[in-house]
Amino acid sequence: MAENIALTLTQTPSQANSQLAVGQVVFPATAIVAADYVEIDCGFKPKNVEWVNLTDRISGEYFEGMANNSCLKTAAAGTRTLEVTGGNGGITLTDNGFRVSQNATLALILASKTCYYKAVA
Repeated sequence: MAENIALTLTQTPSQANSQLAVGQVVFPATAIVAADYVEIDCGFKPKNVEWVNLTDRISGEYFEGMANNSCLKTAAAGTRTLEVTGGNGGITLTDNGFRVSQNATLALILASKTCYYKAVA
């Protein structure tokens, strides 16, 4: 598994003692490798992460206490599913941020898409 670095990242880092990071990630038209992930460095370990594929109106949310590589996914039609470890993947916390799975079925990250995130500690 490798980190996808072929992207354009715009991020607002945490200010002073606030534990909030928001940003935008624009993915190129090149192939997305489903076994890979995107890693976001927030400068802190978040307790809540919201990831939105704005192009396709799909989102994934991670809440403190959930298993790593899982998320609550909301599809464009409003259907919500719990994506769990070993399935389609999800969001994994790191010491300084988080990773988002590029699994094609999860569909949070796909080629030629614009995504936004918010991480809170």
